[in-house]
Amino acid sequence: MKLNSNSIRNQVFTQKFFGFSKEEVKEYLNLLADGVEVLIKENDEMKKQINELYEQIESYKKIESNLQQTLLKAQESSSKSLESTRKQTQVMLMEAEVKANQIIENAKLKAKKINDAINNLQEEKNLIISKLESILMTQIRILEPELNIDSSKTTEENLNQVSFLKIDIEKILESLENE
Repeated sequence: MKLNSNSIRNQVFTQKFFGFSKEEVKEYLNLLADGVEVLIKENDEMKKQINELYEQIESYKKIESNLQQTLLKAQESSSKSLESTRKQTQVMLMEAEVKANQIIENAKLKAKKINDAINNLQEEKNLIISKLESILMTQIRILEPELNIDSSKTTEENLNQVSFLKIDIEKILESLENE
């Protein structure tokens, strides 16, 4: 038999001679029934709270599981991102080194070409000066008998004697050397 407030209130006892006072028993049963009713209500309320708490716990477990998965994904993504960034940085550094080496090599080649061009121009200048000196000396030798050129004097001194030739060979030579 299930005990509840109604079963307590409706409990019927067999009557015996000189038994308990019906009113006291009834009053005690009512008091007992009220206490059981309060306990049953509290028990039902507790069961309801327990069910709500279990539901909350399940909800929190799902949230925890989702958070753990999200955290794992974030960590994986972060690791992948860091690794990708490291690789990109390494590639960029290697490309920069290659470009720097190419720039240096190109600069060296250009410097060598410029030095070669300067040397060639210097040689051409020296060759032209030598040719001009040779031509002038040849012309002087040709003119020497007619102009009374003294071979012991410098070319400029001999040219100064000739009034119709006013060429300053030293200045020509000097200007050619300065260029």
